[in-house]
Amino acid sequence: MSTPSIAEQVAEQLSPYIGPFNATIAVKTFAQRSLKVAPEALTIEQVPALLDALRPMLNTLVGRLSTEGLLEQIRRAVK
Repeated sequence: MSTPSIAEQVAEQLSPYIGPFNATIAVKTFAQRSLKVAPEALTIEQVPALLDALRPMLNTLVGRLSTEGLLEQIRRAVK
């Protein structure tokens, strides 16, 4: 079995908070708009920038405290 892509790993971590569809779309949208890369081309080095781009949306949807915990969880989980 192959390892999930960086985008898939981030979306998987976001899913419990915003749902699987919204998580996938958020990763795709922010990768393309903020990093100018296709989600499947994301690298581990780009994860911090992606998480910074996702932060304002997540603050609105799940609150600031939950967002900080979630972003830290993603940093630890994504490989």
